[in-house]
Amino acid sequence: MNLMDSENRVVLNVGGIRHETYKATLKKIPATRLSRLTEALANYDPILNEYFFDRHPGVFAQVLNYYR
Repeated sequence: MNLMDSENRVVLNVGGIRHETYKATLKKIPATRLSRLTEALANYDPILNEYFFDRHPGVFAQVLNYYR
């Protein structure tokens, strides 16, 4: 994985399950919570470099597929 790839990658921890995707994938649907992720959000963990959402992970997989 090159530097550009790691800068564009986003890790989303949803209900304990980690999902990885690209920022560009989440930007495909503007005006949504996922399209506006920033490190200033309370659900961002700088130590793990991931965003945490307390949601059902199985359902979230379908949401992420919709973005893709």
